[in-house]
Amino acid sequence: QLRYPFPMEKRLFAIPEPMWPNREEKRDGRRHFDVVIASEFRLLGGTNMSNIEEIKAQKQMGLRTGLVQMNRYDLNSMDSMNPNVRELVDGNKVQVLSYGEKISCEVLILRHPPILQEWQQYLPDIDANHVKVIVNQPPKREYSQTCKVLYEINQCVRHLEQYVGETGTWYPIGPLIRETLYQHHANELQAIHLSDQDWVNIINVDEWRREKRPEKSSTVKIGRHSRDQYVKWPNNKEQLLTIYPDTDNYEVHVLGGAKAPEKVLGKLPSNWYVVEFGEMNPKEFLSNLDVFVYYTHPEWVEAFGRVIFEAMAVGVPVIIPPSYQELFGDAA
Repeated sequence: QLRYPFPMEKRLFAIPEPMWPNREEKRDGRRHFDVVIASEFRLLGGTNMSNIEEIKAQKQMGLRTGLVQMNRYDLNSMDSMNPNVRELVDGNKVQVLSYGEKISCEVLILRHPPILQEWQQYLPDIDANHVKVIVNQPPKREYSQTCKVLYEINQCVRHLEQYVGETGTWYPIGPLIRETLYQHHANELQAIHLSDQDWVNIINVDEWRREKRPEKSSTVKIGRHSRDQYVKWPNNKEQLLTIYPDTDNYEVHVLGGAKAPEKVLGKLPSNWYVVEFGEMNPKEFLSNLDVFVYYTHPEWVEAFGRVIFEAMAVGVPVIIPPSYQELFGDAA
């Protein structure tokens, strides 16, 4: 709203601390936070869904969280912070940190290694007791002969050392990422300390669980949601129609757009129902499904599968390839 109350007893929106009329008292010249998360907060997919769940959990535990925006310079589709992240910024327990600030923290979490690929000058000065890099994306988009390189580990390490004075501990977000690092990037791993533990994603099942299953019907509702990228779908027409059948016995519901499978198939079958990304809440979408079926491009390494995790939390039976066996076990 445009109207501001006078006198204003409580600020209507959060602002960075350097703009506060009364600044915070600083210990040794630095403001202290329990956790600082540095990430690309403009992304709309799993990276920020994971950030959001951790911010919420930290807030629930009474921890103070600082957020640092770091940019992926190959990203040109979004220019502002994910609104679901911004909603959590309250100016108290969750604050956005800005260039010019000096910060200390117990733990600095850098989620999404592509943010370290290009040098960024305008960041706050952070002194962290522990630095953790969450590898939720392998260095290449996919591992075909013409694949695109998203980041180079050695370059990321150099930049990280310049930012915080150390290389940190790197945590794969699941066994598929770890396997990909060993298989394709063994030489680069000498530059980092790769933890023998994975950084496991979290989710609040109480928030996601649906109240009841959909009514039984003669038509089975298959569903999936993901970004509409070619790597998120099988690249073979016959395989696509085996997994997501073109028959009246099934309805195929897609959240996130379907231009990628349409390119493979030529046209979308009449029993497919497509909702664009952001047009529907994922929990609402998942709650109406009979089964969640998620298959992707054969050369794509799915870091974790946040969407799989969410379907499980809602209570939808999940069908996925055997490559996820080590991560999800008998949950799928």
